[in-house]
Amino acid sequence: MESGVYLKNSKLLFISIVFGLLLVCFTAPAFANTYYSVKSGDSLWSIANRNGVPVSKIQELNSLKSTVIHPGQSLIISKDGGNAPAVTVSRGISRSQELLDYARSLEGTPYSYGGQSEKGFDCSGYVKYVFLNTTGINLPRTAAEQYSRGTPVSRDDAKPGDLVFFQGGGQINHSGIYLGGGKFISSTSSSGVLVTSVNGSYWAGHFYGYSRIIP
Repeated sequence: MESGVYLKNSKLLFISIVFGLLLVCFTAPAFANTYYSVKSGDSLWSIANRNGVPVSKIQELNSLKSTVIHPGQSLIISKDGGNAPAVTVSRGISRSQELLDYARSLEGTPYSYGGQSEKGFDCSGYVKYVFLNTTGINLPRTAAEQYSRGTPVSRDDAKPGDLVFFQGGGQINHSGIYLGGGKFISSTSSSGVLVTSVNGSYWAGHFYGYSRIIP
């Protein structure tokens, strides 16, 4: 009799333990930071874009004071089970498309002579900023130097992501990013960062050429 009672109590104890373990497994929150290992060609903006979080949030989580990152660097994407989505790999998005999306996201930024930040850009400062933050390519500072850095391409061969240049006073004095379809985006002294036509009344008369940075 005592043996039967003992076996019955043992079974009840076993069932209670198993139930308790299952309850813990299914109800206990998993608090763990989500990390991303920076790869060659990554930018802070492209990582943020792929993971659906603001650049500013990644900067805050990692105490970054700039957008400069390095291959092999480990970045926190979400902290302690936060609501940010799991890290995924973006597919089918070219470097050029990332560059164009980022360039368009800065539309409306005011013009600032010598400006190289989102507080204000001049033309070459804007181009330099976009390329550095999307491709990691550190372009020269002036429009003329940027033209020489790339490979000249004809008007017919120009493609989105190429640079487009204009001249005044016998020298290259304005650079922008070609969007395709005869449109380009640049920082102008009159209106800040905006999209306009290469064939517009002013720009057509000052057109110089295209130069390719991304093969």
